[in-house]
Amino acid sequence: MRVAHLVSNFKWTERSEPAADLAVAQQAAGAEVFFLCGRNRLRPEDSIEVRAARKGLDVHRLDFPKHFRLTTVSRDVRALRRFVAERRVDVLHSHLPNAHLLSVIACRGREPRPRIVRSSYGPDGPYPTFRFRRLCLSSTDGLLVAGEAARAVVRERFRLPPERVACLEPGIDLARFSNPEVQADRPGFGLAEDDFVVGMVTAIGPRRRLDIVLDAVRRLAPDHPRLRLMIVGRGKIEAMIEEPARTMGIRDRIVLPGYCRDDRLVAAYRAMDVFAYPVPGTDPSARAIREAMAAGTAVLAGRTGFLPELLEDGTCGRLCDVDGTAFADGIRSLTDDTERVRLARAGSEAARRRFDPRKQAEASLRFYEALRRTGT
Repeated sequence: MRVAHLVSNFKWTERSEPAADLAVAQQAAGAEVFFLCGRNRLRPEDSIEVRAARKGLDVHRLDFPKHFRLTTVSRDVRALRRFVAERRVDVLHSHLPNAHLLSVIACRGREPRPRIVRSSYGPDGPYPTFRFRRLCLSSTDGLLVAGEAARAVVRERFRLPPERVACLEPGIDLARFSNPEVQADRPGFGLAEDDFVVGMVTAIGPRRRLDIVLDAVRRLAPDHPRLRLMIVGRGKIEAMIEEPARTMGIRDRIVLPGYCRDDRLVAAYRAMDVFAYPVPGTDPSARAIREAMAAGTAVLAGRTGFLPELLEDGTCGRLCDVDGTAFADGIRSLTDDTERVRLARAGSEAARRRFDPRKQAEASLRFYEALRRTGT
């Protein structure tokens, strides 16, 4: 089977990485896989084309902007038409809305045409825009969603038959995040071995509700002299972290290692005793929670959105209300070593069971094959 994955962006983001990981796993499962993305306009380490090629994918560049542009659509559609014909593609799998639109336009009038599949990573499936309704009902063969709740919502919202909608939790690179050779290296992050470390991995901005975790640390600080908050990421550091931490009198408790990638990111997760995740940000599928679970770190998350479906409370992590008092109570409960280790181990086992890209690859290839057989 020949599968082309389409990511209409040039940045390596929370959407491009799971798309690339799925493509790699499908390739390992025996499919012939192509990966189409936008042209690099960044430093190599931040671009899709470089990072995807580094994973061993056959990468092809189009203009492919994230959002629809009249200035590029004709060029991209022509290029995609040629690509589909020359490579005899069986499935076009889009991971972003503009890629989905371009795949539909490029295949219009083509017989036989490849099956068109769209992945949606949100807790409620794709937004019910007029454009998506037209694309989904008339020209899209299959839809992959991140959870069973999303599957139920999508089937009801778009009146789709069950065989056209499947649940496929996004996978992660388990070999990377569960690699036992990557150590915590607390001194390398400016931490002491006896610190109790609450951590976040996040874009630093108002949507991520860093104020909740800062407030939790403020509440706990008087009784926990070794408590530290390590925030990994980049963004509005002064406004979102430095200024409120000084106002709260906890600036000395904050550790800011900056943006981390590859083994450094795994080491950061392992340096944390508790990974705190109040609310989803730009990635509603909460990829950082999956990574923390795989790395063997206990997770404390807000009881909101998709998170209760992702993290079973008391089994492989903890859920709490989305406020500073609740997060302080949750962190305090995880200072108990026995409970924290139990949750961390259960989370790691759940990650291996649920987020293995090989399982995602096998399930997605079965879904493609079923769509081809039904002639939807």
